[in-house]
Amino acid sequence: MRYLALLGADESAVPAPGSPERAEIHAGYVRFAQLAADAIIAGEALQPVATARTVRHGDGGEPLVTEGPYAETTEALAGFYVLEADTLDDAIALAREIPSARNGWVAVRPLVMWQADPGTATPGPRHLALIYGKEAPGDQPGTPEWDAGAAQHGRFAEAAGQAIVAGGAVHPIDTTTTVRVRDGELLVTDGPFSETAEVVGGLYLLAAPDDEAAVALAAQIPVGPGGAVEVRPVADMGDDVRPQNH
Repeated sequence: MRYLALLGADESAVPAPGSPERAEIHAGYVRFAQLAADAIIAGEALQPVATARTVRHGDGGEPLVTEGPYAETTEALAGFYVLEADTLDDAIALAREIPSARNGWVAVRPLVMWQADPGTATPGPRHLALIYGKEAPGDQPGTPEWDAGAAQHGRFAEAAGQAIVAGGAVHPIDTTTTVRVRDGELLVTDGPFSETAEVVGGLYLLAAPDDEAAVALAAQIPVGPGGAVEVRPVADMGDDVRPQNH
């Protein structure tokens, strides 16, 4: 089964670029990439939360685009992995080895589906589009509402074409497990660490030349009433820590 692992951290506590502490964190991700190479389906680091743009959909009219993330919190998303694991316990065992588990948290959530075809995507910068909102019947796989939403996303994917690198849908929020490691002790709790882990509908990885183009694409993503899409540019961490989607 495939799991979405959202990585969270307090940005104010992240070491400065070029510092030995920052280099050690980077080395930790290199070690994880080597350790879990066979289990990592995809993964990206994100630019700081200050680079986020949020597209909100109201009851009508044009989408509202604002600077900043969907939720104001000190615990910001720093990146994600898609992991292949036989069981949740296996996914937790992988998550505990991710550096974010030691200095932040990792929210593990089963994926309903993950589709990626990076070989056909438009070359260029990548942006992550995270779908937020209140849960509804359409977030439950197998319901008529889910099927209707899937059809909408299918039409979006067809229209976006090569601008979509990958995309995934997740099971409801109550299937989330948060993993932290403190002083070598594994701490596992049910549910998300904070509201930033509540990616209700799923996510897309988009190929867009700049932030404006990414936001324009994100505005076309189907969301439920009151829903929103947060757009974050992907950080270039190098091939040693960023696996290719497959």
